[in-house]
Amino acid sequence: MIKSVIAASAMLVATTAAASVYNESIDGDLSGDRFNPTMISVDNGLNTVTMQVVDSASGGDRDYFTFSIGAGQSIDSIVVTDAFNPAGGFDSTAFVGLAFDSIFDFDPDTFVGPGLQGFVLTDMSVVGAESIETLSGGLTSLGAGDYSFWVQQTGSDLTELSLAINVVPSPSAMGVLALGGLAAVRRRR
Repeated sequence: MIKSVIAASAMLVATTAAASVYNESIDGDLSGDRFNPTMISVDNGLNTVTMQVVDSASGGDRDYFTFSIGAGQSIDSIVVTDAFNPAGGFDSTAFVGLAFDSIFDFDPDTFVGPGLQGFVLTDMSVVGAESIETLSGGLTSLGAGDYSFWVQQTGSDLTELSLAINVVPSPSAMGVLALGGLAAVRRRR
């Protein structure tokens, strides 16, 4: 039983570990091609993606990235943790959109296409607030599958922003683990 408690505690700690999975200033520019977004790897815990976008409305920098959530995992939280203008200007508002696919087939120039599930604008009311329901069209968690983000500045200034995507074992996977732990305890008796 003690081993089961230790294993469960270790799993809980692993799911809350924080990691910067992609930072444009270190890892290079995210793709500007909605049909070929940058593939990033996420794992259980808090996965942070940090990027800079500028003047996207005039054909400037648009960032697209994608990742896959495996069987037995889910996303329980998406938070814009930071959005600011590094030059100290007032405009730090960016657009963040989500698609349930490995590409973004919504066309940002014509506003046509089926891929956009939802979006947020990174004003001060969004920074630090849970955004998964707004981004996903009302869902409170996202299960196994492919997900893509589209990020762009809404004005002409540079905006740096960070998204924190929390990946956890899905409730069904946690139930299987709990049943396994109970079975192990029962066998010992």
